[in-house]
Order: sequence, then structure tokens, then C-alpha cells
Amino acid sequence: MKKLSLYFLLFVIPLTVFAQVPRLTHPSTLASPPPLEYFAKLPRFSKPKISPDGKRVAATIPVKGKSLVVIQKIITSGDNTKEEIVPFSAGGLHVNWYEWVNSDRLLFSLRGARFHAGELINLTRLVSSDRTNKNSLGLKMEQNKQGLYRQHVHIISFLDNDPKHVLAALDDNPYRWAAPMVHKVNVYSGTKHRIEKNKLGVYRWIADNNGVLRVGVKHDTKSDHNEVTIYYRENAEAKWEELQNTHYFARQRLVPVRFHETDANILLISNEQLAKETDKHDVDLLQYDLAQRKIIGPYIDDREKAILKIVQRALDKREVELVSYDKSKNIFIYLTFSDTVPPEYYIFDLPRKSLVHLASEYPELEKVKLAPMEKLSYSARDGLTIPAFLTRPLTEQKKNLPLVVMPHGGPSSHDKWGFDNYVQFLASRGYAVFQPQFRGSTNYGLAHEAAGYKQWGLAIQDDITDGVNYLISKGIADPKRICIVGSSFGGYAAAMGLVKTPRLFQCGISINGVLDQKKYKSSIHRLLFANINQVMLNDYNDLEKTSPCHMAENIRAPLLLISAEKDTVVPVSHSRSMYKKLKKLNKAVEYIELLDGEHWRTNESHELIKFEAIEKFLKKHISTVPLQ
Repeated sequence: MKKLSLYFLLFVIPLTVFAQVPRLTHPSTLASPPPLEYFAKLPRFSKPKISPDGKRVAATIPVKGKSLVVIQKIITSGDNTKEEIVPFSAGGLHVNWYEWVNSDRLLFSLRGARFHAGELINLTRLVSSDRTNKNSLGLKMEQNKQGLYRQHVHIISFLDNDPKHVLAALDDNPYRWAAPMVHKVNVYSGTKHRIEKNKLGVYRWIADNNGVLRVGVKHDTKSDHNEVTIYYRENAEAKWEELQNTHYFARQRLVPVRFHETDANILLISNEQLAKETDKHDVDLLQYDLAQRKIIGPYIDDREKAILKIVQRALDKREVELVSYDKSKNIFIYLTFSDTVPPEYYIFDLPRKSLVHLASEYPELEKVKLAPMEKLSYSARDGLTIPAFLTRPLTEQKKNLPLVVMPHGGPSSHDKWGFDNYVQFLASRGYAVFQPQFRGSTNYGLAHEAAGYKQWGLAIQDDITDGVNYLISKGIADPKRICIVGSSFGGYAAAMGLVKTPRLFQCGISINGVLDQKKYKSSIHRLLFANINQVMLNDYNDLEKTSPCHMAENIRAPLLLISAEKDTVVPVSHSRSMYKKLKKLNKAVEYIELLDGEHWRTNESHELIKFEAIEKFLKKHISTVPLQ
């Protein structure tokens, strides 16, 4: 069986040293809409990771339209010596993530697509390399009985007290899919020693701060019960015991994240609903006492919180998030943004009390006035409150606007308040953009998420429709100029909107959309780790009547289909079949297939093709010039 090649290519390319000047400026308005390329390009800088010694940053930048990882020395007042920027490339593979193992070596997770049983799937690899891009090696992985490697290789612990080793989930149990065994791996030699065979069928492991496996999480994928079991042990010699067994959507379900940094008896867990029931509603993590078997309150790092407040005061009226820090917690990288300020990164040096600009994701938009994002809510037909976002163009006209409806992917996902390059692009062209957080969306409580269970094309679609009608009733949207646009599940909702409410929309754009639920359910049935998608998908008897491909005759409005040739999430066959069916029915349909493209934004030339096609299609069908 052919193996994926694993190698890094060293490119000799001119790269600009990261800017280190304060960026507390205010945008000005351009006389004409910004060029399309300003929005379509991949972020100029993203995913920064600071080295444990705080001296260097690894980050992602685009070079010739493809993402490249580079390492740059941080220039400080105490050390102004310069180093060459070191670029890394994954060859024909994509970089999932990268992390510093120690101050001289990094691990890279790479992914590549290959066919299995007639289906294209992603497989991952781990590669270790020093910071000068020398002495790279792929960590050895074993195939399971089906001849496959793991799909989601991950690091369980970076073993802070052992800079040469990591705990990694590299290989599956030979007889079980998505049940990783755990190895202690030498990142310099690639040698590994198995420390957990995984007879329990755990899919996610958590080690304490001493590198001891203490918690395992298992999803029941052999039934429709969707139970989640958490296993726990006190030490490496103790037997595994069941800590909790509950339904995935249960209010009390614990989601283990990591152990407390100073107390090995405290497990930090995430549970949005339980967090809201504590005295503090703005916490991300809760403390679970393993001895008492109960939550004892929110987890708050007072030092980290105090530093965050300092940065927030300097960057007034923006969201600020900590993204990386050194081992001593003296050097921090913060992400800052707002709905009208594209993401920027700052380095905060605690000993020197200095905050300097590192880089911007979209530097071309720094002087462009962007449209604010409004928060609103409306009632669905069954009385459920649906949160939503509305972005209106920066025009004098605030009513009777051409509207682009943008349902998010997932559906177990959600939109966030803040900068969105698609939203701002559309607003710059004169369109209002509506983003409903329909039932099934996350971030609004378990009840809201569970309400979308098996509601593809049913109550979820009604939520979207009800939101559009709400905007029409308020005079915000012009009922003759509405288009629905989305990717992945959003692409499904876009096509389904044309099927279910053919008179509501003047056009639709489906990007990598799920267009045949029966085909999709069949494909993800093989991927046991994706059982939550099985939960969300409709019952078998509802699949055809809630699939755009099987109800194409109901479509009246023009539809643009965009798909990626190597999409491993939603196979390209969905869009191909839909296009053929609509052509046979003499429907107005256009089709664009991105050669060698995948499900995610990783190719700048593909993004330019999408943005140009979207702009042209919308201008043709819901022109910003009011209809007579």
C-alpha cells in the first residue's frame, strides 16, 4: 500500500521581518470599495506560537498563495541581534498545527488525502524538526488491520520536564478504529515506547502535569445512545474506573480539558451550561475535585487575568485573547480584533512592561472603514429565541437593502462577533449580511444545540426562513433582492432554502455543500469519531425529503455550486451530482470545481476564484441597484 511522503522543503524566499511598532491607529474611509483581493487573500500572518524561552515565534504566512510556516527571532531592546527567517514547507501536504517541544525543536502535524474503500479521507503524520529546518524526521506510525494510519494524530503531553520526549497518540489499536494507543516518543530519534494499549476504546487521553495518563474519554459509536464515558485513575499503577457515563447532550456532562497546574487532584473541565450556573458567568473552565467528585467552582488564573486587563486597557474597545506565552509566563502574544478591526497580534513583555505590534492578518484593510456587526434576536415560529448577527453596508440607506443570508457550517458550530472577511467583503459591495444562529448552533446552551437534533432542512431551515421574514417585516431587507449563501452545512442550507422556500430567495450559492444526506450519512458511518454528526443528521426516512439533490425539481432560483476536488469532509460528488440533475431539469445552475482544492481555506488562488464568482453572481441576481 502506497504511503504518504513526508518531507520538508527549504525555500529561499524574501520575507519581511515582523513589524514591531505600536498600531493604535484609527481607520479612514476609502473613496471607493476596497479591491476584492484585500478580502480574499489568506491572512498575511496567523497562528503564532512563541518558543519556551520567549526568543522566537513560529507563525503561518502565505507564500505564492500557499501557507508556509516560518520562524522569526523576536527583536527586543535587550537583544537586537538578527537571525535569518527560517521557512518550513510540508511539500504537497497541509500543516494542521505546530508546537514547540523545546526552544530548539518543533513538532508539525501534517495531513494528506488518500482513497480508502472508494472514499477520500484525510490521514495525518507527525514530523519533528529543529528550528533551523535541519535534522527533520517523520515519527513512525503503524497501520491498522485495514491498512490505514490514524486520522487524528495528536500530542497528549509535551512533558515539560523531559524536553526530548512527548506522549503521543500515534497508532490505533489493531482491532479498533479511532482507539489510539499511547507512546512515549523521542522527538530526536523517532523511537517510541508504548505505555497504553487502550483496551477501553478511549478516543481522547489526558495526562497530568507529571506526564501520567489519568483521564480517558470514550464515545459510544456502536449504538444510537450517544453515551460519553470518562475513565479515571489516581496514578500509573491504579486501575481505570468510570468517572462519568452520560448522554452527549446531558446538562451535567463533564468535558475534561487538562489538570490544574499545581494541584494534581483538580481536573479542569469545560461545560457552558454548568459555568452559567456558577457565580461567575464569564469563566471558561471549572474546577472538578477528583476526590470529592464534584465541581468546586470556576478556574481563574489571577496573574493571567491581571495581565490581560493591562493589555485590554491599551487596546480599548477591542476583543483581546491570549494565544501564546513562554514557559516563564513573561512574554505573551495577544490577538486583538473587533467587528471593524481585522485581527492583529501584539507581544507583551511583562518585565519591560512593553506592548508592541507583531503583525496583522489583513494589513491592506488597516485604513479601510469596515461595517459594524449588530447583535439581534427574533422568535422562531415555535417560540424559540434565535440569536443572530446583522451587518449593514456603510451607506446612507439603512432600509430596503439587498440581503445575503449566510447560515454557518456545522451545524454544531456558531458565528462569532468580530471581523469576518466574507461578511465585510459583501458589506463593502452594498449588501446587508444576515447570520442566524439557528437551533443546533453551539455557544447558546445545550438546549439550543439539542433542539437542532435531526432537524436538517426542518426546524433548522424554518429558523433561517423566520429570520429572513423578520428582516423583511422590519423593512430592513428588500424582499425582491435576497440571496442565501453558505459553505459545508451552510451550503446545504443555501440549496435547501431554494428547495423549501423557492419564492423567498432570488438566488443561492452552495460552497462544498452537503446536498445528499443519504450519501453523507453513509460516508461518515465509517468514521467512528464523527458520531456527533450521526446524531445531528436526520432519521433515515427523512433523508431524501430533506436533501436538495432529491428535491431539485422544486428549485426555481439560480444556483451557483462551488466545490473542491479533494474535499475529504463533503465529497465533490455531492456538487457534481446536483449540477447534473439541475442541468437535466433545465434549471439555472452554474458550477465551479476547484482543482486540487480541499474543504478549508488553504489556497489563495481558490479564494480569489470564489470571491470573484460570488461577486459576479450576486451582482447579476440581486444587484445593489434597487429594482424598479
